Amino acid sequence: MKRAGHLIRCAALAALSSASIIAQTEAPPQAFSLQQARRYAVQHSYEVRKSRLDVEAAKKKLRETVASGLPQITSNLSYMNNLELTTMLIPNFFEGKFDEKIPVQFGTQHNATFALQVNQLIFNGSYFVGLKTSSIYRRLADQGLELTTLDIQETVTGTYFLILVTRESERILQASLDNLKKTHNEIQERHREGFVAETDVDLVQISVTRLENSLQALGRQQQIAQRLLKYQVGLPLDEPIEISDGLADVLAEVDLSRPLRGEFDPADSVDFRLLHTQEKLAELALKNEKAKFWPTISAFYTYQRSAMRDSFNFFSSDDNWYRAQILGVNVDFPIFKSGAQRARVQQAALTLEQARTTREQAGQGLRLKVSQARTTLESARENFLNMKANLDLADKVYNVTLIKYNEGVSSSMDLTQAHDKFLAAQSEYIQSISELLNAKNSLDRVLNNY
Repeated sequence: MKRAGHLIRCAALAALSSASIIAQTEAPPQAFSLQQARRYAVQHSYEVRKSRLDVEAAKKKLRETVASGLPQITSNLSYMNNLELTTMLIPNFFEGKFDEKIPVQFGTQHNATFALQVNQLIFNGSYFVGLKTSSIYRRLADQGLELTTLDIQETVTGTYFLILVTRESERILQASLDNLKKTHNEIQERHREGFVAETDVDLVQISVTRLENSLQALGRQQQIAQRLLKYQVGLPLDEPIEISDGLADVLAEVDLSRPLRGEFDPADSVDFRLLHTQEKLAELALKNEKAKFWPTISAFYTYQRSAMRDSFNFFSSDDNWYRAQILGVNVDFPIFKSGAQRARVQQAALTLEQARTTREQAGQGLRLKVSQARTTLESARENFLNMKANLDLADKVYNVTLIKYNEGVSSSMDLTQAHDKFLAAQSEYIQSISELLNAKNSLDRVLNNY
């Protein structure tokens, strides 16, 4: 009985362990709506994470620049062993023979010095320009992060739309395949009864095989697109995800009233503000080159203790360490640099002019880009509506042709041609959806409508 109870407990533990493992391996996939995918990418994508590191590096650079103008303290400890003292010739004033030179040696064999020095920058034009430059670099890093955030949202949105369009295409083709297989079975039955030729069966079979191949290709494309989406948002490639938004919901949110109207101000675009910041950096670079003509003023204080010994006994308290203190000011005046510095100033001025021209060009280019994106979106919307109407007509023509074929009025060739036109209308409809969503995504990126 004890052995039986032990076996029962082991079996129960094994069952619980297996259930736990199954629960862990069959965890439900993460469901992402379009907005959730964007938000997740903003927090976890590789590019955004690298941009955040750039921001942190810019903060540290600003601290480094500020600290370079604060007091700098250095210390020095040196020891020198004169293995042989230097010999010098001096007049023999000991015996009053001033024309006679005698060799003498000065100093001690063992010498040690400890010094502590404090340096403080008082005025340096490049330092003050550098402080402003570092703060501008911090702003540039912040804008770079904002730009990366917009780019990753645009990329994730495009991939999300690709998955939705691929699913819709797969759904439409599957419905067509099911209907076509039904028709193929009916034609096969009529062929067995001797009402239609074998050629009719073969023509429909060709269309069935073509649709099956297209569906297989779409399945592979969807898998690739989902892996691409996981890579873009920063998820492991082997982690399952689920797309929760439907294409109909996304199309219903394509509201053209707001993006196609209203004035566009380039200053609202992060791309334009980034160029404006780069122009500010060019201005500061010019100021920095001009500041190199100005003097540099710094103060210093030195505290020093020295010991001279004939034997190595610096740690003895019986002998003295001799103290010295120095307080001073250094003023460096740049006098002549052979025109090299003036040439650097001129180069910086040209760079600034180029940055201003680039900013002006970008402002006009952004206005043009917005105008083109609005026109593209409006045309894509019209094309989508037209292709949707064409698809309904092609479906109607195919169904009528199928009825006529069953009644013996139309040939199998007519049925195949009608089906091919129906497939072409489906392909154009799917393409119009893709163009509409991509146009909306492009305009949202320029207008920052995420």
